[in-house]
Amino acid sequence: MALENGEFWITPGGGIDEGETHEDALRRELREEIGLSDAAIGAHIWNREATFTVRGRQIAERECFYIVRTDRFVADLSGNPVAHEREAMAEARWWPVHELPAHSKDFAPARLGSLVATLLESGPPARPIDTGF
Repeated sequence: MALENGEFWITPGGGIDEGETHEDALRRELREEIGLSDAAIGAHIWNREATFTVRGRQIAERECFYIVRTDRFVADLSGNPVAHEREAMAEARWWPVHELPAHSKDFAPARLGSLVATLLESGPPARPIDTGF
């Protein structure tokens, strides 16, 4: 997804509500943010800690990335119940692997392209790796 003004592209995800597991939260966020309700959740592959500013608000996150498999579908941004998130998301799109730059400040994590390439070449890591910013 892109934040408004083309600031950067992020993967779907978000906070964990009280009583939710990581997998429960991931399923909820996928449903809310892109309308995906029947994904197969796989291995926890990456971690990332980041601090950034959106609309003048500083956000600090600890992120966990999982492999998610699904049939082809069209993302639907209209289901997000969080108004400031819905307003900030300008676009959702699928990125063909060959179009992902190895490293770019336009993506979070910045080295998403190289991480995906390594994942496709070598498979999931034995334990989650730190993506860096």
